[in-house]
Amino acid sequence: MSALVTPGSLRSALAVTRSLGRQGVEVTVADEDGRSLAGVSRYCRASVRVPSAARSGEAFVSAIRQEVGRGKHSVVIPADDVTLSLIAQARSQFEGLVVLPFPDFETVQTAHDKGALMTLAAEKGIPVPKTVVVRGPADIEGAIRAVGLPAVVKARVSRVRVGGQWRAGGAVHYARTAAELDAAVRAAQEIAPGPLVQEHISGDGRGIFVLMNRGRLRAAFAHRRLREKPPSGGVSVLSESVGLDPQLLDHAERILEALKWHGVAMVEFKHDSRDGVTKLLEINGRFWGSLQLAVDSGVDFPYLLYRLAVDGDIDPVFTYRVGVRLRWWLGDLDWLLIRLRERGSLARRLKALPEFLRPAGRGTRAEVFRPDDPAPAIRELSLYSRALLRDAVARLGRPASRA
Repeated sequence: MSALVTPGSLRSALAVTRSLGRQGVEVTVADEDGRSLAGVSRYCRASVRVPSAARSGEAFVSAIRQEVGRGKHSVVIPADDVTLSLIAQARSQFEGLVVLPFPDFETVQTAHDKGALMTLAAEKGIPVPKTVVVRGPADIEGAIRAVGLPAVVKARVSRVRVGGQWRAGGAVHYARTAAELDAAVRAAQEIAPGPLVQEHISGDGRGIFVLMNRGRLRAAFAHRRLREKPPSGGVSVLSESVGLDPQLLDHAERILEALKWHGVAMVEFKHDSRDGVTKLLEINGRFWGSLQLAVDSGVDFPYLLYRLAVDGDIDPVFTYRVGVRLRWWLGDLDWLLIRLRERGSLARRLKALPEFLRPAGRGTRAEVFRPDDPAPAIRELSLYSRALLRDAVARLGRPASRA
């Protein structure tokens, strides 16, 4: 009854640690920070320092291999894209030592490659946005004809490995003219080759969160984002559990069944207000930021994944409490600060204040702060305060820095 979770700086890693710890699983958290968010939890048995996965991939894998080699852990759970990719690629080094409850490296790469994913989904009859892969300047004119304007330009993958280090695939660009599209493609190509040009879809994002056993659906959950950071679209800071959409669940199951997916996944869609069709955008093959909401609602994904890993299978879980809400307080504070800094009249910006102060609903739970485990919230507040101070000093300029 033991597990190694890495990295520990993410809210999802904290949710995993609390879930497994409450079930009696001894959790060790591996992170480059000796006092990570999950590492200071009372449900963390031990915290070990390892090299940065993003900056020193080989050293990170070696450190995880050494930790596993001591024979303390039965399961390794990567909590982000980089650690998932690195450990999946080095899977042979862990054979016979520990269970890795996620697919092989090639499957992970296919799921994370939005271009390959769009092709596979279309073959399976799953709606996707009009998409063109731009391999050179000559493809831009064809992309305009196929996709139209305005268009969206994005990297094929969210994280790119360059010279042994991982970096973000870059921001999503919105282009209204051919000139803007050309500039956006050039900017995206500087980060990674073969960016995607997709039709711009106006509508709300929707997601399905699942656990698969080698292509077979074993658990599912859905929520809606009530507030996001940034407000234009991003991570949820206030979310609510909702019932499963049968059509989206079918699409998610079909694409993951085609991949023979094993482990957890977040399948993201966007509802197109023009034609009423919900279209697949991407798959993330690891735990998601608002994982704690699923646990609070009755789908304990971390423990289900652990039991799947050690027992080989679990009883399906498709029912849970609807209407449960989760609030990430510091993320919500960021939402408020962003809204207050937006362009526009002061009166318009100040409208965000009562929305932030309005009660989020009876029974809403804080994501990070839990009365039985307060240390992670204290740690998060400390890190957040330091970041705010650094930002304030940078805004005030050199005189303040000297002071």
